[in-house]
Amino acid sequence: MAGQLFRVAALSHAVSGSVGGNVAMLAFYPLDQLVMRAQAAGHGKSRNPLSAIKHVIKVEGIGGLYRGMGSTLMTLFAANFIYFYAFHILRIGFTRSKASRALGKRLGITRAFFNLALGTLAGAINVAFVQPLWVANARLKLQGTEGHGKARYKGVTDVLSTVYREEGVSKLWAGVSSSLLLCLNPAIQFAVYETVKKLLVRRNEKGGRATLTSIQAFVLGAMSKWIATLSTYPLQVAQTRLRFQSSKDLSTTRGAVSYHGTFDCIAKIYKFEGWQGLFRGVQTKLWHSTLISALMFLTYEKIQAAVEKVVVSQLQRRGGAHKIKL
Repeated sequence: MAGQLFRVAALSHAVSGSVGGNVAMLAFYPLDQLVMRAQAAGHGKSRNPLSAIKHVIKVEGIGGLYRGMGSTLMTLFAANFIYFYAFHILRIGFTRSKASRALGKRLGITRAFFNLALGTLAGAINVAFVQPLWVANARLKLQGTEGHGKARYKGVTDVLSTVYREEGVSKLWAGVSSSLLLCLNPAIQFAVYETVKKLLVRRNEKGGRATLTSIQAFVLGAMSKWIATLSTYPLQVAQTRLRFQSSKDLSTTRGAVSYHGTFDCIAKIYKFEGWQGLFRGVQTKLWHSTLISALMFLTYEKIQAAVEKVVVSQLQRRGGAHKIKL
């Protein structure tokens, strides 16, 4: 029964995180679209969110704000499912191991560091599976937009097959180095979230409540994402540029800047655009990340609490288990 419970626990976290992520993305998708456009732009002054929304609607219509939404939701669901499942299965495995707990005590590993390490490892596993999908997503979202040429892809599978055929398999993994470095982003976010959550739950338990309140989950989700976003934003700009850059564009566009890896991209952005280039779109990104993360974790906690109630009830009926925490 214990093994079954641990598998169900990891699966319930994965489903809760995936659904929560998609609910949040649906609510604030136009901001996600604006962030990617700002990051990919190599010139001009960044618009504030409201001004950017008005500009897109004027030039492309309301549909421009929802370009590539289908591929984004599909990729995000897969990414969150893998990330949450990997994080919780790893955490369950390490906390159940007496040897791991003893080693942690001997090395003086704190809960924050433990969550950061597990978050980074879970992020690397996530990147290994979904990087080509994010490359496809970036191209679908930017094709046909101002300054990025005509639309040439029909969907995710068309992007994957076209890139593989015309540019080689390595281009499906464009930006993978920045993606691996950006494993620190959700790791920082989750480490902050889980560490502060434990303190808040401990305080709530004194008042007879074993979970976070809705306001606590929303605010903590926003705060943790804000910290993670500011810490890693230049890497996100490099990641977007590398994912969208195609060999065909470089050969046909006069004066196009060629990027050869994450650090080369960051160096060239700084050289030609200055600090402004490395933080292009950060204002919109902070709104985007904060609102999406806050709503995602709020939804995640609500779904997880409901799943936990059902699963624990069923397991208690079958095995007479008493206090079980997923």
